[in-house]
Amino acid sequence: MIDQEFVDFQLALAGEYSLERELGRGGMGIVYLARDVQLDRPVAIKVLPGALAARHDVRERFLREARMAASLSHPHIVPIHRVGEAGGFVFFVMAFVKGETLGERLRTKGPLSPAAAARLLREVAWALSYAHGRGIVHRDIKPDNILIESETGRALVTDFGIAQRGDDARQTDPGRVMGTAHFMSPEQASSEPIDGRSDLYSLGVVGYLALSGKLPFDGPNLPALLIKQVSSEAPSLAVASPSTPHGLVAVINRCLSKRPDDRYATGEELAEAIDAAASAHATRIPVALRVWAQAQDPLKPLYIVWSGGFTMGLLSELLRRLHGSPHAGNDWLTLLALDLAPLAATTLFHARKTHQALAAGYTLRDLRRTLAEWQRERREELVFELENTEPRWAPGARWATYALTVAGGLSFLSLLLQPLFFRLGGRTAALTAVALMASGALSLTLSNIAGVRLIKRGVRPKLVGAIRSKIWNSRLGEWVAKLLSPSRANMQGDLAYRPTEIALGIALDDLYRALPSAYRDDLPDLPNVVRNLEAHAAAARARVEELDALAALGSPHATTHAPANAIAARDAAKHDLAEAVSALEAIRLDLLRLHAGASDLQPITMVLESARELGEQLDRLRNAEREADVLHFPLDLRTPTPV
Repeated sequence: MIDQEFVDFQLALAGEYSLERELGRGGMGIVYLARDVQLDRPVAIKVLPGALAARHDVRERFLREARMAASLSHPHIVPIHRVGEAGGFVFFVMAFVKGETLGERLRTKGPLSPAAAARLLREVAWALSYAHGRGIVHRDIKPDNILIESETGRALVTDFGIAQRGDDARQTDPGRVMGTAHFMSPEQASSEPIDGRSDLYSLGVVGYLALSGKLPFDGPNLPALLIKQVSSEAPSLAVASPSTPHGLVAVINRCLSKRPDDRYATGEELAEAIDAAASAHATRIPVALRVWAQAQDPLKPLYIVWSGGFTMGLLSELLRRLHGSPHAGNDWLTLLALDLAPLAATTLFHARKTHQALAAGYTLRDLRRTLAEWQRERREELVFELENTEPRWAPGARWATYALTVAGGLSFLSLLLQPLFFRLGGRTAALTAVALMASGALSLTLSNIAGVRLIKRGVRPKLVGAIRSKIWNSRLGEWVAKLLSPSRANMQGDLAYRPTEIALGIALDDLYRALPSAYRDDLPDLPNVVRNLEAHAAAARARVEELDALAALGSPHATTHAPANAIAARDAAKHDLAEAVSALEAIRLDLLRLHAGASDLQPITMVLESARELGEQLDRLRNAEREADVLHFPLDLRTPTPV
């Protein structure tokens, strides 16, 4: 509805801006969507209502927000175009961001994925770093003050209504609590002096909410909530959102530290920590492998209906034969073949997808790595889906569903023997069977709607990709990959996707297979030595990445017992990685020498012996490290092994 204030404000702006509608309102103003007449572009105009404009202190605060925000020019801060007064109204014009606030996104669609949350938090951290560098503390970072642009997904910080400039002592509001209680830092809730680290605490609360859908602190009233903000340690995000990567959990937990000194010093440092956490858990899967891992036969629903129909016919035929029915025929083999036909079609579909991936230059090891990464991501999604606690009545509903489903299934099988059924119980028995079938179907439907877990929470994630993993990590998988691999040579795929040790292993496989059979007979253990070194290099690389992420996070709690020991463990893992890769390189160079025409096998035999000894040494170290916490007690058992 159009009120008088809208009309009066439009009259004051006539010829400059054309008001369209109200976008929202808060304690310090009303925001309208308008068009800039001269530039013909949409803008947002924030105006101070007339009743508040008459108060000198409120008017000055409003103008201070406008001037402060106008002094900031950053891609992730909503820009201010103009500050003005007209017809007794005080207003400022800012860019119109087409999209929604983070608060609206969370309320309508629920928590963000870790990747989306990391991007948003990083962009807001950049904006805060810029503002803090100019002496401005926002003091009201919350989801409703973060806009998400619909076309780009870019995050923009808005509403500097209670922002504080560090060099203006008059604006510190001594003794007065300013901000939104759920997102206040402990020092802000205590009305103590604050700096940019207070905004980083608030951003940590935003991240906690964005990833888990829950607030770290709540209370029955404002005083109780503020007491919790000041005195209680925030529960770890790992408890509220188990599917969040550990690195991102560490970032949020550090932001929520009670002491400002324990948080990140600047927004830039926080953004770098988010980058490190995200990169430690993000693997760029090439398109061809991603398509292979996620392939779903589009005809699957049709196949299910097809198989269901022929399964009914097959069961009916088998039961008739079992009971010696005169209606029994000899078509059960035909029915079985038709029943299994969709399995053959689905197998051919996935074989074609596998051939496409292999034809793009990827190998069986690439398929295995991709499948493992897909399993990890899908299991994280399932953990999130299943992390909510079931209601008390769920176990009873689950067992009732089991019982009714089994009874319905048995009744269905009984109905397939209609002549026998009518002999035993007549129409009443048939109606009872139909009722049980309907009850089982209804129970399954209602349990699904109510969110009752029919499979244990810990079982479902383990089942994801289990069959595919068994196949592709077996001899059968090797045979199928060899069968479907194209005959063209020198296809490399996306080398950036492969760690160095895997790329070397693939090259060594090709070089070894291309050797004359006499050479291969003299070097029978070369493939096993290469596999062992490759496995050790991969384990060392994973360890280095894990420790690098912790070091980049810089959490005071990440290496509580002995930070120096964590550094030593990282250096030791880097040493292991370098040694294993160097050994693989040495083997490759000697194989190239053989391909170039050399006939002396002694050099490569010596290299293989050194590589074998290195692998055994790394085996011993790995077994020892399993018995000790290398983060706290690094083992210095290594001696360089010449290759």
